[in-house]
Amino acid sequence: MSTEGFAAFLKEIGHNVRSSAGVYWYNDHPHVYTSFPFHKNVELGRIVLKEILGRDGWILRYPCVPGQGRKSYRLACAISGYGMASLSGKARNQTRRGLEQCEVRPVSFADLSECGMQLNYETLERQGRRIPSGFSGYWAKYYEAAGRAQGACAWGAFVGKELAAYLIAFEMEQVAHVLILRSSSRHLKSYPNNALLYGFMHVGLNEGGYREVSIGLESIRRDLTSLDHFKLGMGFSAIEIGQRVELVPFLGRTLRMPVLNILLRTAPLWQRGEKLDKVAGLLQWYRDQVVQSCK
Repeated sequence: MSTEGFAAFLKEIGHNVRSSAGVYWYNDHPHVYTSFPFHKNVELGRIVLKEILGRDGWILRYPCVPGQGRKSYRLACAISGYGMASLSGKARNQTRRGLEQCEVRPVSFADLSECGMQLNYETLERQGRRIPSGFSGYWAKYYEAAGRAQGACAWGAFVGKELAAYLIAFEMEQVAHVLILRSSSRHLKSYPNNALLYGFMHVGLNEGGYREVSIGLESIRRDLTSLDHFKLGMGFSAIEIGQRVELVPFLGRTLRMPVLNILLRTAPLWQRGEKLDKVAGLLQWYRDQVVQSCK
């Protein structure tokens, strides 16, 4: 099964993976566990915190049915006969221009290990994200493990012979989850992201046997939500879900509403960084969830 293939891949690149409540869980950030397959809502009544968090987990984040968590969405496309008519007017024009200038095709993970690294750097720099230590080593390990993983695939958009954008997707339960989308700053005017997503989705939904292409849940980081407008233009829909945040008991007892409110009011004064931004986002969602449950 490809879901088990993704679980094996995560273990190989250093994540803890556990099975509970009918899904898998992994530490996508230090002390934070998230469920997968990402399209599958988790039943609230089946959650056993100790079983999932173990000794290293502090926070749990997972999709659930609307009303059981903070109001949220996931972005997915299940259009039968996906094509140019599935795009918004602006995206359609950009995609046509991208396809005129780019060649879109599958690419090997071995090739990505040689030409994908620079695109990783450039994408994070455009998004204002810090390049962590060990970045190159992590991605070399990622590409090597993905090349062996069941259900993994990579596609690229090329301007001439140069890789202008690439994506990595993992298939789970006939849903292709696009987890990585990177592009070169130098070739953005050639619209490689539009061409790449369109080419991948057109083949996958019409010929590749995918019942759905998913490109993630609502982001915790507000500075990345503008990317959702691009995705919606490419034919993705915002499917209503809940996103629930659970805290390990000692944190739940400590972070009661008065303390939580103080932390969130002082959050803008924290030394900014991607990890702290995500912690602040998780705490804000947890507060929203508590307020919602009290109404």
